[in-house]
Amino acid sequence: MKTQNSIKKAFQLLIAFILVLCTNIYAFAQDVPKKVDVNINTDSGGSVWYGQPWVWAIGIAVFILILVVITRSSKSDKA
Repeated sequence: MKTQNSIKKAFQLLIAFILVLCTNIYAFAQDVPKKVDVNINTDSGGSVWYGQPWVWAIGIAVFILILVVITRSSKSDKA
């Protein structure tokens, strides 16, 4: 009975060892990522439209205008 138990434990240990070995082999077999050179400092000869201050000023003015219209319409419905 003891020998059968020890054989079973040895078999389980062998299976666990093989699984861990296969997992390690699979992990080390992965490709090494190639170096990717990304240049984010490109200059197109001019600035983009959303970088202009007048675009931001107009955008903020439109936002405030919409906000005022929405709040006034809700006040007139209640009165």
